[in-house]
Parts: sequence; C-alpha cells; structure tokens
Amino acid sequence: MPDPHIPFEFIVSVLKQVEIFKNIPLEVVQELGRKMLISKLEADEGIIKQGDKGSSMYVILKGQVKVHDNEYSIANLPEGSFFGEFSLLDDEPRSLSVTTMAPSIIGNILQVDFYAIINKYPEITRDIIKVMLKRLRNQNQQIIGQLRQKQMELEQLVKERTSDLRKKNIDLERTLTELKRTQEQLVQQEKLASLGQITAGIAHEIQNPLNFINNFSSLSKELADEINVAKDNEEQLDIISDLKFNLSRIEDHGKRADSIVKAMLLHSQSTKGEKQPTDLCALCDQSLNLAFNSLDGMMKQLTFQVTKNYAENIPQVKVIPQELSRVLINLINNAYYSINEKMKNADASFSPSLVLDVSFKEGSVWIKIRDNGTGIPETNKKRIFQPFFTTKPTGQGTGLGLSSGNEIVKLHGGEFKFDSKENEFAEFSIRLPLK
Repeated sequence: MPDPHIPFEFIVSVLKQVEIFKNIPLEVVQELGRKMLISKLEADEGIIKQGDKGSSMYVILKGQVKVHDNEYSIANLPEGSFFGEFSLLDDEPRSLSVTTMAPSIIGNILQVDFYAIINKYPEITRDIIKVMLKRLRNQNQQIIGQLRQKQMELEQLVKERTSDLRKKNIDLERTLTELKRTQEQLVQQEKLASLGQITAGIAHEIQNPLNFINNFSSLSKELADEINVAKDNEEQLDIISDLKFNLSRIEDHGKRADSIVKAMLLHSQSTKGEKQPTDLCALCDQSLNLAFNSLDGMMKQLTFQVTKNYAENIPQVKVIPQELSRVLINLINNAYYSINEKMKNADASFSPSLVLDVSFKEGSVWIKIRDNGTGIPETNKKRIFQPFFTTKPTGQGTGLGLSSGNEIVKLHGGEFKFDSKENEFAEFSIRLPLK
C-alpha cells in the first residue's frame, strides 16, 4: 500500500503522466498505484548502485535524479520520469547508477507485483514493450551523441596538445642550437686561454736562448774586430776558434728557441687540421715540455721525479697532433696541480712523481699519465667528464679540459679512461687504434 501521507489520487495522477503507463486503462494504473512502495530520499542519496541486481522499476513522484556511470553523467530525470524498467524483463546487474539530485519521493513497483497485474491484461503488454524499446533507442542516441561530443573534444584537445608539443620542440631545438653554439664558443675560449697560459709561460723560456744568442753575437762581433789587429797567425787562429765556439753556441740556442716556437705553433693550429702519422712518444715529450714551461713560478720549484716508460717500436698513429697535444697538456697540468695541492699538507716522506707510459697492445697504442697527487674523490668520479665541472678555485679552471679532451679522443675513434684513489693517485689512459 502507498504511504498514507501521500494522497493516492496524487500517485495515480503522476502514474498516468508516466510514458510507459499513458496508454493503459485507469483501473490498471490504480492497481499498480496500490502496489507501489513509497520512499522519501534526501539529496545525493543513492537509489541504484552500478552492479545491483534488478527487481523493480521506479517512478519519480517528486524531485529529480541523475543517471550516471561513476563520475560520468548520462541523464537527469525530472518528476514523472521512470527508470529501472529493464528489471521488468530480467534481474541482471544494473549497468548504471541512479542518485537523487534534490529531496525526492520515489515509488517503486516490484517485478512480481507488476506481472501479477499486467498478466490480467495481455492486450496492453505490447504497448508497454514499445515504450520501453523507444526509451532504449533514445538513451542509445543520447549516449552516442555524448560520445561523439567527447570524441570531438578529445580530437580538439589532441590538436591543441600536438600544436603545443610542436611549438615546444621548436623552442627546444632553438635552445639546443644556441646551447651548442655557446658551448663551441666556450670550448674555443678555453683553447685560447690554454694557449695564452702556455704563451705567457714560454715567453720567459724563449727569452733565455735569445739572451745567449745576443750575448754571443756581440762577443763574436768584438772578436771579428780583433782579427784585424792581431799580431800574428797564432793569435788569429785563437780568435777564429773562439768565433767558432760562439757560433756553435748561437746555433744551439737558436735551435732551442726554434723548437719552442714550433711546439707553440703546433699547439695553436686550427682544429680543422688533418690526421697524420705521428710519433706519440715524441708528442708526449713535446707536451710535457710545453706543460712544464707554462707553469707558474711556484710550481716550477716543485722537486719531483718524472718517469717515462716508452715501449720500443711503437707504431705511428694517425692523429691530429695539435688536438691530442692539448689533451696531454691538460692532463699533465692537472697532474702538476694535484701534486702541488698535496704538497701543501704532505709530510717530509712524500715523494712527488709523474709517470708517462706509452705501450702497444691488441692493435692500439695506449698513453697513460699517472701522478701521486690528491686523486679523485668518489663523489666526483661520475662528473669529471661533465662540461663545466671543476674542483679548482674560481678563475683557475673552466671545467672544459677533460670534457673537450674526451670528445677529442672519441673523434679519433679511441676511448678515455681513468682510475683513481683519493689522496693516493690518479691515472688517465688514452687508447688510440691504429685503424
């Protein structure tokens, strides 16, 4: 029986407006109304949960409900609407949920009661089925329309996101291009700074042989004047002997200055040089001399042993000499710096040493530079080849030496390795294949 607080006439009037009952006789509607169970619900109260098994259909006598799939709304139903009608056909789990949108009065008719009444009037069953099928078609069209709308929104969102990604890719490519250009400029500046440091250190070294050349030239000029006033042949022969000695000294110091200048020119040549067969042992010697000559006065006063372990019959390797020389000079300078730093806190038993090793094995020439300085801390080992990473104080290192050196070795088809133990040693190895 209906709730006595809800007038029976009101229930029947609402049922007569429900589409599924519009075309059935009044007495049938009245019978259905008598069997209707009435529920008063608050807003946002669940009526059907997705997955519930159907057993009755519902009519909204007052209020409003929404049909939804979790957060996705399917439809909003006003007063006089019905839902859950498919439970009249079977008792399968519900595919959607239904929740009140405002305080509502809901009437429901149990499947068993519905058929107990309808079976008395077989002529109206077909009309009810037609209404239910029409309702199903409308719901399908509504869902399809919503899906199409969502698809259009999704396609538009994809277009917008694609456009944003293209713009970001363009900006990223532009940024990468600028970064590469900046990095190339910094690498070039690093090379120029390296050349300037070497030039400043070597200027003094060149000045020494030039002073000898000037002095011996001046003495030779005086001896030439003395020949003209020599008293006898014996005195002339003595003067000529002194002249020959002076000329040999001039030649020696001239060759020394010439070798320094050639080494500087080799180091300063453009990076576009071509590979050429090179004696790597000789290149190590040149790089060692250039590195030492570029040191400041304090480091030159260091007393330590330099050991060269050059294997015999090392084959020449095709390299760009000036590029590889830059790598070696940077490694040797780093070794000097590391030894100098360790000397500041070392005791009298510390014996500084630098070892250059050149060997040939398995089709490759190996160059190893080892020092017993401060070594490399574990925390820095993964970062030493990163551009701009340096442990030196500001102004004493750009952090590009090992990074650019690694790239140079790779361009030669080789590999750059290192091994180190903090406060004990650091060893850098360069492998250069013959082919």
